[in-house]
Amino acid sequence: MNNTFDWTRFCKVVRKDFSNIWQNAGTSLLIITLLPILAWLLWWALSGIEDMPAIVPEVRWCFIAGSVLLAAMVSPSRMYRTANLQKEGIYFAMLPASKLEKYLSMLLFTIVVCPLLCFLGGMVLDYFLTLLPFGPYNKWLWQTDYLADALDGYRGLVSGAFPNVNENTLMLVQVFTPWKVVLYALLCHLNYVALFLFTNTIFKKHKVLQTLLWTWLISFVLNIILTPIMGAMMIDGNWIEEFFETANPVRSFNIAYWAAVVWSFVLTTVFFWWASYRLKNMKY
Repeated sequence: MNNTFDWTRFCKVVRKDFSNIWQNAGTSLLIITLLPILAWLLWWALSGIEDMPAIVPEVRWCFIAGSVLLAAMVSPSRMYRTANLQKEGIYFAMLPASKLEKYLSMLLFTIVVCPLLCFLGGMVLDYFLTLLPFGPYNKWLWQTDYLADALDGYRGLVSGAFPNVNENTLMLVQVFTPWKVVLYALLCHLNYVALFLFTNTIFKKHKVLQTLLWTWLISFVLNIILTPIMGAMMIDGNWIEEFFETANPVRSFNIAYWAAVVWSFVLTTVFFWWASYRLKNMKY
């Protein structure tokens, strides 16, 4: 099929993918959603220790965020495992939809639908565990003062309400504003989806494991190559330390932040394009 787009045909592809969620990825997504129970059970096993603290809502939000990240990593290989297989993949190739429509449906389910299901499932699970009269979940998930305190602190620091605050704290608050944190978190999410969607078109088996191993190996090799180079550049002195000492710290960290954002955006774009290119030219 060509790369034309028809809304009715696209909706049919989306409905078909949605109907196949449980068959293709249901077990994996369910396990990911239930992973916080392990922390709950561990606390239960250690509950005999005196003054055992409860699991605060901030930590439970991290559990849910971790489940969303795992869903982003696993969903491409679970939902579209056969997309790059010569024999089984013929079914994917023969779907009555254009390549563009099928790829957009893949993006919808790997970026939004599967992670969203784990997010909502994690919220429901947390709600039921909090309802129990025992266990480490003593507060509701939304009963966290951290975000409110952080926002109040940010507004106070920017407006000068706390003039005697530590300079390092002020610098961090000025650099890592809430919208910058959200932007970078969103880019990280897209980066993971793009990477695992791309490797889903390369590896035949154990796609998630092979992606993790190859990512670690490439990072290890790059560290071996770059470490001597960085050391040679700093023979005459630690120029990085000198740069941060002489330059405006807020400006320096802003430059570093935007460099990381641009790099993440470039990687995400390349992986998404490369995945679509491989799917478009896949031979079955």
